[in-house]
Amino acid sequence: MPKKDYYKTLGVDKNASADEIKSAYRKLAKQYHPDLHPGDNAAAEKFKEINEAYSVVGDPDKRGKYDRGEMDMGAGGAGYNPFGGGGFSASGFDDIFDMFSGAFGFGGSSSRRRSQQFSVGSDITYTVELTFMESVLGCKKPINFTRIERCPSCGGSGAKDDRSLKTCDKCGGSGQVRQVHNTIFGQQITVGPCDKCGGSGKIVTDPCKSCGGKGVVKKNKVINVTIPAGVENGAVLQLAGEGNAPKGKGGRSGNLLLVMSVKSSKLFKRENYDLYVTVPVSFLTATCGGEIEIPSPDGVFIHKLAEGTANGETLRFRGKGIRTARGLTGDLYVTISVEVPRNISRSQRRALEDFERDCSMKNYSKKKEYLDEVAKLYNK
Repeated sequence: MPKKDYYKTLGVDKNASADEIKSAYRKLAKQYHPDLHPGDNAAAEKFKEINEAYSVVGDPDKRGKYDRGEMDMGAGGAGYNPFGGGGFSASGFDDIFDMFSGAFGFGGSSSRRRSQQFSVGSDITYTVELTFMESVLGCKKPINFTRIERCPSCGGSGAKDDRSLKTCDKCGGSGQVRQVHNTIFGQQITVGPCDKCGGSGKIVTDPCKSCGGKGVVKKNKVINVTIPAGVENGAVLQLAGEGNAPKGKGGRSGNLLLVMSVKSSKLFKRENYDLYVTVPVSFLTATCGGEIEIPSPDGVFIHKLAEGTANGETLRFRGKGIRTARGLTGDLYVTISVEVPRNISRSQRRALEDFERDCSMKNYSKKKEYLDEVAKLYNK
């Protein structure tokens, strides 16, 4: 019995057709391709297992031997060669990546083209300063930043013209260099960008005067960005493709990451989409009731405060908190703070004393309740 279940590796039934096996292989190979997972050893190992499985069950003769148990899996279960013959051949390596080219949608057998297809420029991080109300309501902000762009003169090649480019003699124009390593598990191939041409497959003989042969230039960029309502401090808004361009003609630019830095408010506190505000009111207004002004994202509105409102009482106004573009809405919580007057005059003091003498315990229900409990505690 084979030591490895290649059908299970590819996720197909043992009776799957050749087309079904090929389709499953392409899907998995695209998913775990090393270009999409740089530095991910687990993905690289999975990619290797997928290739191993397809090299056997994707070949009619080998599949027949494998199904009949006639294939010599060798020590460690890897006695096969996905590229045929007695070792890894360059032609076999290119052939298998021709299949990847079709699967990834960028035809041709050039490793250089694959490298350019997946090269991505670096991201740019930019801090956007917002007032509290700008974060609540949303706004438009001009973003002024510097980024790396492809040289407009040479289109990113770094050369004065097409005649100033020659094929790299180290990688043969593929942009990739391969190394074969002998391990206890057999031969393994590692592939990486050519260090001589930087993965472009070309050597510049006469550099572009505009970029000095780099293929890229630094330029100032100004864009107007709409900041959505309800963004929080530390939130990141990503603008795809507005970052730095990669070197060479292929690939895509990185992203512009806008980090929101929201200034605190002296009036409001925020929790998710709810807003909290404390409104000071006079002793008279709290006692007799009256109109108070309450701030909100829509502006100041007037509320009729009920008489006898206690200090610290909280009012809830549904839907008057933060409203986002996605339709999420918070509430507004208003805490009443009864302010005790200070620096009163003698006449004001006498008036308050007269007022206090005129009051009875029925005017102070909480005070009466408190004194009753104290009396019970000490059996008075």
